[in-house]
Amino acid sequence: MIGWIVLVIVLALAGYFFGRSRGRKLAQDQAEPTAQRLREAWQEGYEAANDYLRRTGQLTHAPPGELAPVPLQESSGPGTSGILTPLPVQPQGTGVPQQVSPAPRAEVQAKPVKVLTKRERELRNINITLYVAALMIVAAGALFLSFALPPVAKLIAFFLLAVAFYLGGLITYAVKPSLRPAGAAFAGTGLALLPLCAIATYNTLNISGPSTWLIFSVIGTVAVGYATVKLKSRVLSWVAVLILVSTGMASAAAMQRGVLNYMLVLLLLSVVLMLLAVRSKKIQDSIFFQAILGTAQLLPAFVVVLSLILFESLRSRDYFWIFALLTAQLLLTLRLLSNLRLLRFFAARLTFLLMVLAACNYLALSNTTTALIFAFIFGLQAVAVMLYSEGYRKRMPLTRGHLQLERSVLWGLALVSVVIACFFANETTSTVLRLLVLPTFALLCLPGLLRVAKAEMAVIAALPLVVLVGREQHGWQPLALFLMAIIGLSLAHHRTEGLTRQICGHIRWVLLLITAGMLGGAIHESFPALSTGSELGARLITVLLVLQFLWVIALLNSSTANDGVKRIHTLWRIAASVVIALGIVGYLQFSVIAARGTYDRLGYLTLNSLPWFVITLSITTLLMILSGWRLHSPEHQSGRTAQSVKVVEASALLVLYALSFEKDAWVLALVIGTGTLAHFLVHVRRSNDQSWKIIYASLAQVLFSSMMWWFARSMDFDIHGRFALLVVSLSIPQLTRLLINIRHHKPLRQELRWVAIGLLIGIPVAVLGYGWLAGGADRGVILLAAVCVGTHGCAAFIAERTGLSHRAQYYLFAPIVAIIVVITVQASVMSDQSGWLRSRWWNEQVAAVLLLVMALLAIAAEWRWRSQRHISSAIALAIFLPALVVGWWQIDTWWAVAANTVLAVALTLLVITRKSAWYALGSVIMLTVTIVQAVIKIRGVGSLRVLDSMDISWALIATGAVLYLLAMAHGRMKEPAPDYPPASYRHADPLGAASRIYFADMLLALLIAGGLAHLDGVASWSIIGGAVLIFGVGVLVCFFELPDGAKAYMVDGLIVLGAVLALSSYSWIRGTPEFSGIMAYLSLVAVVLVIWRTFKAHPALERAYLIAGSIAASMTLFAALAESNTIAQIIGLLFFGCLIAWGLKLGQRLFIWWGAIALTLSVMWFLRELVFLWLVLIGLGLIIAAVYKLVKVDRAGPSTAQPPVDQSTANLPSAPRLPWGQPAQHPAQGPDSAEDSGAQDPEQR
Repeated sequence: MIGWIVLVIVLALAGYFFGRSRGRKLAQDQAEPTAQRLREAWQEGYEAANDYLRRTGQLTHAPPGELAPVPLQESSGPGTSGILTPLPVQPQGTGVPQQVSPAPRAEVQAKPVKVLTKRERELRNINITLYVAALMIVAAGALFLSFALPPVAKLIAFFLLAVAFYLGGLITYAVKPSLRPAGAAFAGTGLALLPLCAIATYNTLNISGPSTWLIFSVIGTVAVGYATVKLKSRVLSWVAVLILVSTGMASAAAMQRGVLNYMLVLLLLSVVLMLLAVRSKKIQDSIFFQAILGTAQLLPAFVVVLSLILFESLRSRDYFWIFALLTAQLLLTLRLLSNLRLLRFFAARLTFLLMVLAACNYLALSNTTTALIFAFIFGLQAVAVMLYSEGYRKRMPLTRGHLQLERSVLWGLALVSVVIACFFANETTSTVLRLLVLPTFALLCLPGLLRVAKAEMAVIAALPLVVLVGREQHGWQPLALFLMAIIGLSLAHHRTEGLTRQICGHIRWVLLLITAGMLGGAIHESFPALSTGSELGARLITVLLVLQFLWVIALLNSSTANDGVKRIHTLWRIAASVVIALGIVGYLQFSVIAARGTYDRLGYLTLNSLPWFVITLSITTLLMILSGWRLHSPEHQSGRTAQSVKVVEASALLVLYALSFEKDAWVLALVIGTGTLAHFLVHVRRSNDQSWKIIYASLAQVLFSSMMWWFARSMDFDIHGRFALLVVSLSIPQLTRLLINIRHHKPLRQELRWVAIGLLIGIPVAVLGYGWLAGGADRGVILLAAVCVGTHGCAAFIAERTGLSHRAQYYLFAPIVAIIVVITVQASVMSDQSGWLRSRWWNEQVAAVLLLVMALLAIAAEWRWRSQRHISSAIALAIFLPALVVGWWQIDTWWAVAANTVLAVALTLLVITRKSAWYALGSVIMLTVTIVQAVIKIRGVGSLRVLDSMDISWALIATGAVLYLLAMAHGRMKEPAPDYPPASYRHADPLGAASRIYFADMLLALLIAGGLAHLDGVASWSIIGGAVLIFGVGVLVCFFELPDGAKAYMVDGLIVLGAVLALSSYSWIRGTPEFSGIMAYLSLVAVVLVIWRTFKAHPALERAYLIAGSIAASMTLFAALAESNTIAQIIGLLFFGCLIAWGLKLGQRLFIWWGAIALTLSVMWFLRELVFLWLVLIGLGLIIAAVYKLVKVDRAGPSTAQPPVDQSTANLPSAPRLPWGQPAQHPAQGPDSAEDSGAQDPEQR
């Protein structure tokens, strides 16, 4: 019961605020300069001018009858059509010099803002007061339901109260025109009490819910309808129609015939209301018309939502009647309403489809039949839209683009329906569907194909693919539909030009390939003697053969020799052919591998897997080489297209060469490789592009080396020996070419440079691949590869020193990595079953020493050659890479600590040698890692996760101490203080900037140490010590890191920090206090801040602290009520008492009102048992005050603010008002004034 009461109150409040905002918006929308407003504005200006002349004594004493009338003319401008504007007046017999009015100019008028008079403002305030009073009385009535009185007495009191308010309001409205706002408020209060009366009746008397609903809906309909007529209120007209809808639903509920009656009654009511609005002119002119129209449009949406909610409760026959009535209602709105015609038309079509769906369900049609019905409905709609597009566009606001979109959507839905039909078709209906129904459906696309419509082209292309969904009885059944699609696309292809023609050709090409696959399946099914393997293999071989035939036709096409759209699309088709051919050849290779030995997995046209693989691979390679010769004509050597052709050609040939590695036909790889190698070598001589010369030469080298490797493998060489031979065959020729360049002091050519880079990258990658393939690399092979890479890198560096000196240092990366590999490989445990180096030369400790020595030598080299930047990157790699390898390799030993120390020292040195302070960040990180790792080793734990938090804190404190020494050594305390490093790499004062970084990181380390001790500590001393350390860091930050502008707020920050740390320490030691206690504590902190800012005058901060403290104190009072915390409540009350005094001291009304409201609400909380009495007293008081004020305003009459007038000019005649500016007669002056004028006075609104 209480929930319903609260719901009614919330809805009333929401309706009030929504209506208020809506009224303001409508008032702003209606504040346009109409003729009446322009007349009133002109009259006010006219009167003001005469009043001014009367006060200054410049107005003549001519009687009003002799004053010249003000003529009017109708403006003929486009912006003032229908507006009467006054013409300039020539003054007669006045002493004022005549002034010539300036020529009017077209100006943008500002939007007028209506200024309310004093009377209008008072009436508005009275209305608001009455609304609030009515709301309070309704709320009091809702609370009265739970009052301790007999139920029947409460019910009688409720009825009497509602009737008294309703009748009293109507009588007051009719008898006393001056009290019409009060009468309207009283009547509205009585109507608002009706739902509460219904609830009280249902809870008190033995009456069923539907009967109570029906009785009070009828009473509400009569009462609201009568009030609407008497009060002439549009709002009540909407309420009356909505209550009429409620009455209809209540009658359906009273019949107890199921949920369907609700919906049918609503729909019939909607249709009846709209028929009344269509047939009766009187209803259209009445005040109920808009409400009827709006309700009739809302009811269908409500019915649809309700039917969706009750989906499982309704049957298909029920839905049929619902959607049939919805269709009729939507078609009726097309005649009645002129807006949203297209939306209503689409909604009618949707409900018609739903009606058909319900009918199909009721008739128990199969899914296939239902889907086909919908497919033909959608297809016929699409054809109708195309054939009758002009008439459709005239009746609906549509463009050609919208029609095309609609047709596309309809055809898409038709295809979806066909997919569903095919999916649910059984073996009996599948043949009829594919051979009769779908070809008939495809004939619907014929009008569009004759008109070269893109939608129909897409449908005829997709329809054969749709047939593949679902069950298939015979593989030859879809061929008829595929043949129709190819014929239809050919018809459209010959009727179109440009891009559409090319796209149509592509689609036809795809369908031809799919048809070939279907044909292969049909051959496999119909001729078992010719196809003994898998059906997929037969399909793919047929597709590949047809594809190669189409590929030859594309190469013979003359368009390949011409530029333009045809050439581009031909190239795309050839590229697609390449991709498809590669995929099918790859499948054939998989078949060969899967059936190795017998090759009977794929038997097609008397051939098995291996012959088909050899034939198709050879033909595809030959076609690829011929395509390269055909497309690499001299006139097509450059451009983006030529580059793409070269990339595709080279990639495809490499893939085909990779597919040719078959053990049982190992000569095939040599043949394919030889042909491809010859093709690349020819391109090396023919190509005019230097970069492609390099690419072709590199590919030729790769082909040659791989052929050698394949030949050695076929001859049963060991894997390690084969790879060693491969590495040597790659390195020796290129190294020889580099040495020849060095001897003749020639700079490296571009192709040699790229080959060197390729070898330096390729050999390590090849070693990784070899190790993965061999299940483990041989020590000797790795050393040989490292020596080759290091030697090649040194040779390339020496050869490049005469050219690109700065980039040449990157060649030194190879020997550096090679040395590290040699050191680590000789210390690693590897397999001793093969190779010529089966035992290691030293252990891990010796390797770690060698790597650290290498890093130290690199540090010395960094200091020695610190001014030579052309080898700086190589030296940096030589420093960091060995140390990082040691740190990762020996992570659980002291060697890792030593490596991290070397890195920290190196980064500290780089600040000086590289003149960049940013290396100090790395030094800080490595120093922290070193100290923490040393603590881990000392404690003997496995990792940082199991290390105690206090140990981490002590390690960070030690790190902070070392960073403090570094900061002091780099000049942190020198004057003037150094700045932080700028964003650039090199700095003018790197030591000073690094000192700032060291000092800031020291503060960060101490802060983290204090945070860990404070938050993760167990003992009280660690928690308090961590808090003290954090506070100390805060003090250091305030004194050394804050800018001068922020130091004025330093004490504020320290007070807040200390307060937070004290509260946190108390929480960790004694337990988390209650929320009210926390808020009380924060309010006391705010008091301390206010006292501080009182001594250090800062009014803005003092006000902000007071507001924050007031918020905290308010939360204290609320939380204290829930937690029963008396101390917190006392603190909150004392705070607000002091706040009132402080507000009086500062003269701030905000704090005075805040404190007063808080104290008042606290007092009212203790008197909360008398809420009902409070609401009644307040509501009656507001009504009495509003009525008294309304009577007083009515007696005062209309107020016009007049300026003071001199006694000498007080008797001057006033200027006459225009006819439309005459004051309206007050209702009290004549009983028929309101009826004669046909409008209401301002106070009646």
